[in-house]
Amino acid sequence: MPATMILGAQWGDEGKGKIVDLLAARMDAVARFQGGANAGHSVVVDGRTVVLHQLPSGVLHPHCRNLIGPGCVTDPAALLREIDDLRPVVGDLGPTRLLVSANVHLVTPLHRWFDVMQGEAIGTTGRGIGPCYTDKVARAGLRLGDLLGSDPGPRLQEHQERFEALARAFRLPPPPAPERWQPAFREAVAALRPVAGDVAGAIREVDQRGGHLLLEGAQGTMLDLDHGTYPYVTSSSTTVGGALSGIGCWVELDRRIGVAKAYATRVGNGPFPTELTDALGEEQRRRGREYGATTGRPRRCGWLDLPLLRQACLVNGFNRLVLTKLDVLTGLPTVRVATATDADGRPIYTDLPGWTDPLAGLTRRDQLPAACRAFLAFVEERLELPLAAVSVGPDRQETIVEETLWH
Repeated sequence: MPATMILGAQWGDEGKGKIVDLLAARMDAVARFQGGANAGHSVVVDGRTVVLHQLPSGVLHPHCRNLIGPGCVTDPAALLREIDDLRPVVGDLGPTRLLVSANVHLVTPLHRWFDVMQGEAIGTTGRGIGPCYTDKVARAGLRLGDLLGSDPGPRLQEHQERFEALARAFRLPPPPAPERWQPAFREAVAALRPVAGDVAGAIREVDQRGGHLLLEGAQGTMLDLDHGTYPYVTSSSTTVGGALSGIGCWVELDRRIGVAKAYATRVGNGPFPTELTDALGEEQRRRGREYGATTGRPRRCGWLDLPLLRQACLVNGFNRLVLTKLDVLTGLPTVRVATATDADGRPIYTDLPGWTDPLAGLTRRDQLPAACRAFLAFVEERLELPLAAVSVGPDRQETIVEETLWH
C-alpha cells in the first residue's frame, strides 16, 4: 500500500494540519505516529478555526478512520475533552472513526506536574510530554492496554512513589497526592476502552482493501530528538524514521511531503539563525497571527532558511514541498531568503523583490504576482524540489494545489 507522509520541515507550526485536512478528503485512514497534546494543528473551515491536539486531522472527514499510533503519548483526560469539544463539529468519534493503540504511553497529572517544575529552561509546553517519554525510555511507563488489562492500582502506586522520589531528589515540593488525581485518571482510562486496539492491524486492513493511508507528523524536523537543534527539541522522533516505528508496521512512503512556511518561526528557546528581533519581526508575528495553537505563546519570527530546509530534505527524503502562509509576505518591499552560512555559521541572504497585490481568492500559480512567482521558483530551484501546493490564506479553500500533490 503506497502511503503518504506529511512532516514539518522547520520547527513545527508550519500549517501541516491544513494540508492533512486537504489530503484526508481522499484518504481512508490518517495516523498520528508521535507526540501528544503538545501538538496543535489548526484548520480553518468556513471561517471557523478548529484546533486539534491529539486527534489526527482526518477527524474532519466522516469517512476517514483516525489512528493514534504506539509512538504517541496520550493524556486520557485531555483526549476525552478534545473529543467532547469537537463533537458539535465532527460528530461522534466511536471505534469506527477513532482507534488508539493499546501500546501508547499515558501522560498522567504527575508528568504534567514535573514538566512544569523542570521544563522552563527548554521551553516546553508543560503538557507532560517529556516526562512521559522519559518514563517510556526508562521502562517505567504506563501503557493504555496494560492499565485496561488488569487492576491499575499497583502500577499507579509505583508511579506515585517514583515521582515522590524525584521530588525529593530535585528538592521540589511534593507532587499531587493520589486522591487528587488517581480517581479521575482511572475513569478517563476506562472511558478509552471502546477505542483502544491494534493500530498496525487497522493499517493492514486498509492495505488489504486497497485503501489509502496518510501519516501525519507533529512538530517539525528541527525539533527531532536526534536530528534537531538539541537540546532544544521535543522528546520524540519527528522525522521519517519516527513515522514508521510510530505506527508499528512497514508501509511504502510513496509521497513524502515536507511542509514549510514562506518564512520561519519557532516557539520556545533554542537557536534560530534567521530570527528577526526588530519591528519587522513583530509585524510578521502580527500579520501571521503567530501564537501557539496549544499554549498561546508568541512565536519567534524570521526569514526563510534554505540551508535548514535542505537538511530537512536530506533527513526525510522529501519528494514534494508545500509552502504555507505566502500571503503574510505580501506588502514587503523586499523578501529575504537565507541561502548559505558564513564561516561563523551566520546566514548569508539573497534579497528578492516583494509584491503588493493581495493573494486572496487566487486558485492558480500563474495568477500570482510576478515577484511572488519568482520567489517560489527561486525556492524550487535552490531546493531542487517541486512545490506541490502553496497556501495563500488560512481557510482550507485558500490553497493553490498542483497535480503533484495527488500523484
